[in-house]
Amino acid sequence: MNSFIRYLWFFLGDFHNGAINHVIHFVGFTLFGYGLAKQNWTIVLISPFVMEMGHIYNYSRGIHRTHALKIIPLQWAAGLVFAGLIYLLVKIFGL
Repeated sequence: MNSFIRYLWFFLGDFHNGAINHVIHFVGFTLFGYGLAKQNWTIVLISPFVMEMGHIYNYSRGIHRTHALKIIPLQWAAGLVFAGLIYLLVKIFGL
């Protein structure tokens, strides 16, 4: 459990460092929120890929290369699953 917490702390902290990474994530989250508000599922599905561009930028600069190859595909999958669940909730409950 201790290693999980340490890894989570790294992921939420150091892995997301960098001004360019923050700007790209901000754009991605903005697209995600806008897509949800307008119920534009294309934008919602694109937003996780935009957010990951910050990690890809860091990877291309040599920052956290060993972790990025493990995390980026998992985050893409998690983002798509999350967007799919929101889509289903909106369709089921008519929000």
